[in-house]
Amino acid sequence: MITFLLMKIMKTELLAPAGSLAGLKAVIAAGADAVYIGGTRFGARAYADNPGEEDLLGGIDYAHLRGVRVYLTVNTLLKEREMSELGPWLLPYVRRGIDAVLVQDFGVLRYLREQFPSLPLHASTQMTVTGPAFASLLKKYGVTRVVPARELSVRELVRIREESGVEVETFVHGALCYCYSGQCLLSSLIGGRSGNRGRCAQPCRLLGLLNDRRGFDGKTSILERPDARHFLSPKDLCAIDLLPELVSSGIDSLKIEGRMKQPEYAAGVVSVYRAALDRLSEADKKKDAFRVTEEEHRKLYDLYNRNGFTDGYFHRYHGPEMMAQVKHVLTREETDARHALYEKMHALYMTEEMTLPAEAEITVRAGEPVAAVLSCGGVRIREEGAAAEPALSRPLSEERIRENVAKTGGTDFHLTKIRVETDGNSFVPMSALNEVRRNAFRHLKEELLGPCRRQAEVPQPYAASSSQTKAEEPLRLHVVAADAAHVQAALRESGVGRIYAEAAYLLSDPDPVKAAVRFIRQCREAGKEAGIAMPRIERAGHEAKELKEAAEDLLAEGLDVFLVRCPETLAFFSERGLCGCVQADAGLYTYNAEAKAFLTELGVRGDTAPVELNRGELSGRDNKGSEIIAYGMLPLMVSAQCLKKNTGHCTHGNGTMTLTDRTGTKFSVKCECVFCYNILYNYLPLSLLSETETLRRMHFSAIRLDFSSESGREAQQILRTAAEALRGREVCLPGKTTKGHFLRGVE
Repeated sequence: MITFLLMKIMKTELLAPAGSLAGLKAVIAAGADAVYIGGTRFGARAYADNPGEEDLLGGIDYAHLRGVRVYLTVNTLLKEREMSELGPWLLPYVRRGIDAVLVQDFGVLRYLREQFPSLPLHASTQMTVTGPAFASLLKKYGVTRVVPARELSVRELVRIREESGVEVETFVHGALCYCYSGQCLLSSLIGGRSGNRGRCAQPCRLLGLLNDRRGFDGKTSILERPDARHFLSPKDLCAIDLLPELVSSGIDSLKIEGRMKQPEYAAGVVSVYRAALDRLSEADKKKDAFRVTEEEHRKLYDLYNRNGFTDGYFHRYHGPEMMAQVKHVLTREETDARHALYEKMHALYMTEEMTLPAEAEITVRAGEPVAAVLSCGGVRIREEGAAAEPALSRPLSEERIRENVAKTGGTDFHLTKIRVETDGNSFVPMSALNEVRRNAFRHLKEELLGPCRRQAEVPQPYAASSSQTKAEEPLRLHVVAADAAHVQAALRESGVGRIYAEAAYLLSDPDPVKAAVRFIRQCREAGKEAGIAMPRIERAGHEAKELKEAAEDLLAEGLDVFLVRCPETLAFFSERGLCGCVQADAGLYTYNAEAKAFLTELGVRGDTAPVELNRGELSGRDNKGSEIIAYGMLPLMVSAQCLKKNTGHCTHGNGTMTLTDRTGTKFSVKCECVFCYNILYNYLPLSLLSETETLRRMHFSAIRLDFSSESGREAQQILRTAAEALRGREVCLPGKTTKGHFLRGVE
């Protein structure tokens, strides 16, 4: 065990955030093994001080000279028009030797695999990796590392690594999102700033009211309400005490969050984790117990915390102790302490750049070229200049030569040893000596960085991978039914072509498989296709296990299709060669044709248009085989946290709660206990039924109605309205609705 632990410590990576070039240099000085940073495009932190091309290329060199890896974030969803820009934008960084690229978009993954096959790819936490099946699928596309969902336990992380064989990177410090990363539309749909595009406004961090019975109307300040809480705001993660377990479990990379925070914060946190990891190694060698000092805990707390810390999901599924329900206002003393600490971090890690130790030999002899030999890190180079001449009056002394060579300012080096050879009767202009010195240091740097460079050809011009054929097919009507009343309403409506029964509804039956068979037969008798809508998140122990195990039997019974909503479920069907019966839901994003081609390669029969695309973007899309959600309360968040449990109202059963924001807007929150997650729905239903003719011209295969909390009577009315719309009649649903992003879209 001792040897194993030491081996793990030696290879466990400490990965630090850099929101700027200054931040990159600061965290390297503080002890980071690797840095993740974004450029000016395509990163999930669009508002960070991301460096431009020249600075970022220099930052890559700066890191590589110091033995630090650099990972470039391309972890947003790309629109079709942006895909042609990706390859040329990325090419300089690939050639400079970027160590990996983090991706979220299936299309970006597929494109980079084809255009830059030697480039390591990391799956961002935005990809919502929750199990080994999807990690194994990604491995086939060149992914060497996954950053799983932050909600996973140590046991789940180990299982992913052991069963897939890919590296696992996990967050150990910094902000936690309330929603599974990549599945959040809260900021997007209520404010137009999409987290999938790196522009999250974090409305989840604001105060709210739960099951408000006093009728808050938003006209007065929510601060006046004593029952207002930060219900959707987790505390910051701090897992420093868990380092021995994480290291010995084989986690490959320990990641610190904070690209939007100040460099002093990131450097300070890195310095504490660096010291702890190094001490863990020493403790193992000496067979001592590892511990984190009170001073280190205090330092992390003072650098930043959100109403304290939590050690996250590593040993719990969820819980109120993880939540920052009341915002802590810093006292004057705490403010002063933080300011002093930041000044100290600045002085330690940001006032001087790290330089590399080198040795120099300089030879000045009359009649011979001036020669400089530099050595560093096992690399030795020789640079020659103009020939020295016999001195007519004042020869160059050894001291003057030494002083000249010692001028390393502006380089990445400092000299620890200088050896001068001169005949004592030679002269060379100082400008010539300067030139030799400068060329020697430049040559040394190039030699050291040579192995980091990568040969990469100019990528082929981007062309949409999927067919743009606009087949003239009738626009169908599909329905997602959340309960028996929805199923019955859909069965009665003659215009409905397909019904998806929610997996949760079927699993509420004592025998889910028999319930599914009954549903299939009902659909067949009514002349409709039968489908099952799978969970939005699947994890071991919280999955539609009975339905998945019976998938082939259900297909033989007459089931037509599974509506798949999360990557782990997709991978399950892919492993078994059943993707031909899969319709991908909107959460398996197909922003671009490459993403759709990714699903097509797996054999997926069709997809669902992303809800963040606008009318123009949808018009330019190949919508063959695609459904579009034309009605429904759109899910804004899917969270492992449970509002009922976190507020002491857990009944171990499904239920719905109401969350009111600072404006008085009420959001419905459904507890989906069978899968152990909460769904926060938008406050207005989406309705594109008045746009049915436009959708028909876009050549969608079907419009879909997603029912959730509607009564049977309400569902019947909406179904009739949709059927009328398909007949070409002008329609309008009663009550307020929204067209979502259909008209506005996202940046």
